[in-house]
Amino acid sequence: MKGFNSNDIRSGRLACSLTLIASLLLIRYCHCYIRSYAMPIEAEDSQVEETITIENIEILNQINEAAEQVIEEEEAALAEAEAAQEAVEKTEYTIPSSFVNPKTGNTVSYKGGKTIERSSKITYGEAGEINRLASPDQDGFMMLDDRYLIAVGSRFDTEPGQYMDLVLENGVVIPCIMGDLKADQDTDSTNTFTYHSRCCSEFIIDKNTIRSDIYKRGNASLKMSMWDSPVVSIIVYEDFYEEA
Repeated sequence: MKGFNSNDIRSGRLACSLTLIASLLLIRYCHCYIRSYAMPIEAEDSQVEETITIENIEILNQINEAAEQVIEEEEAALAEAEAAQEAVEKTEYTIPSSFVNPKTGNTVSYKGGKTIERSSKITYGEAGEINRLASPDQDGFMMLDDRYLIAVGSRFDTEPGQYMDLVLENGVVIPCIMGDLKADQDTDSTNTFTYHSRCCSEFIIDKNTIRSDIYKRGNASLKMSMWDSPVVSIIVYEDFYEEA
């Protein structure tokens, strides 16, 4: 089943807020309606006196109770969604600051680069299916379920469609989804880094819509300034995308 994510929780909060607003408006409308029929016409020049009967008070109380019940139900649904998200098992992998190039034997410093991979190359198996379901954002980055498709090494033991987060040194968290597997022969001995590109994550892009500066330099960090920071850990969730 499709897992709960931050969008589900935000949607729950929005629904709760809208329900509260609608309830308050309903109460105000009913109150104004009652007042309009509760004003007796007195003799000329006399003061108009507002009369609220016991029956009217009971009606208002019933409306208040109904509104409170709806709000309680929304809050319970929100709490359930948050609990479901927290209950998802996850594994956090620390990303080292350097790795050994398997070809040269030299130690290479990881400077935080995030490269790109063309989606047109990914047409096989489950990875091909996930890429078929995805679509590019305004900068040409392939996305699915509000997450960026990325390719990672076998160290992370992930499958196509599995949810992941890239945690950057500056505190930014990039929500991702596994869209392809890096070949072991192209990665370091820990199967974390692609040794020729010196990165631990490759963002899958659409060649036809990718922003020209990003495509020319092959650097996904150019998408936004806050991405210009090394990945310090990758969180892998035991949660997968499933087509509705």
